[in-house]
Amino acid sequence: MEEFYKKIIKHMIRSGKRIKKRAGRIEDIGVTKKFLTVEDLKIERELKKIIKINNPKHEFYSEEENFNFVSAEDVWVGDPISGTATFINGLAHYGMAMAHVHKGKVVFAAIYDPTVDQMYTAYKGKGAFLNGQRLKISKNIPDKINVLFLLSRNWKDKRISDAMLRELIKFNFYRTNNCEAISWCHLARGIYDGIVCFSKDSFPDFAGSLIIKEAGGQFFNIKGETEVAPEDRIFFGGNAEVVSKLKFIFKKITKQ
Repeated sequence: MEEFYKKIIKHMIRSGKRIKKRAGRIEDIGVTKKFLTVEDLKIERELKKIIKINNPKHEFYSEEENFNFVSAEDVWVGDPISGTATFINGLAHYGMAMAHVHKGKVVFAAIYDPTVDQMYTAYKGKGAFLNGQRLKISKNIPDKINVLFLLSRNWKDKRISDAMLRELIKFNFYRTNNCEAISWCHLARGIYDGIVCFSKDSFPDFAGSLIIKEAGGQFFNIKGETEVAPEDRIFFGGNAEVVSKLKFIFKKITKQ
């Protein structure tokens, strides 16, 4: 699969360089949902075609036209543009995410940030990388932990999100316009010590989970599982001590 992974990476980079020229100058064509562009559709269709040509038995699960998860030994999970609203507005950081799930476990991940030409990759058991350089998650526990809260604009349970917000402001607390996929990569680089994510879907988190784990960090869903399921919406990531704190906070607020 190594050569095929290289092909996926090259296509993502090529697509990213193209869409960077359109950022901030592209129309939102969404009808049943907001934030959809012709580039979301083009990238998703191209990736599906590449995967199916390589192996027709591999299934494809992605946000726009392939959102029905089909269980198979090999499933590719894609987010053609993670952070489409950011892309439409011409802001950094939007990206593309792809993950190969083999027998229920993510074995390869690629996330590309066109705004700064950064390609993040991870291979199960072999490490995580930024433009070929190995990534290591922050192991330091400062007096004030840097925590990023990824809260979807579509999140419905305001009671839980407000309670989490009240707890997280006790740390060095961050909110950004950066997309979910790239935020996981920034965690792997050590920009943050931990992330709490309340998401609208799980498409970018398949790839993000492997990048975090292969960088030496921990990644969990709400059930304490390390592998992402399509129905998952809440995630915790970071080094072991920080993730433990974040999971404890969530357990506390959900008991209130």
